[in-house]
Amino acid sequence: MTDFWDADGDFDYEAHYEAGQREKAADTAAWIGHPGMTDAIYYFGLQGGANSTFTPELLSALDTWQVQLEKSEAAPADQEIKELHRQTEETTRAILAMIDSAR
Repeated sequence: MTDFWDADGDFDYEAHYEAGQREKAADTAAWIGHPGMTDAIYYFGLQGGANSTFTPELLSALDTWQVQLEKSEAAPADQEIKELHRQTEETTRAILAMIDSAR
């Protein structure tokens, strides 16, 4: 269980809220049959989204985003990291456009 009390003994409401959102994202990812997409679902705020939100195109884009993010985190060269960040940003814009058009 996560401890939501900070060093001063105050309850960290933000950490508690974010943990709840991550849990909802994990539940959503499992519900749509893509448990590996928890981070992408959380990042784009799709937790608790309707099944119809997750079109094949959106799932493909989310998968691409997830792979690009993982590659950029593991990339050794600065130029490669910059290129991966650029690709991730392009994919992010495409995903946000899909989400907006679905609403």
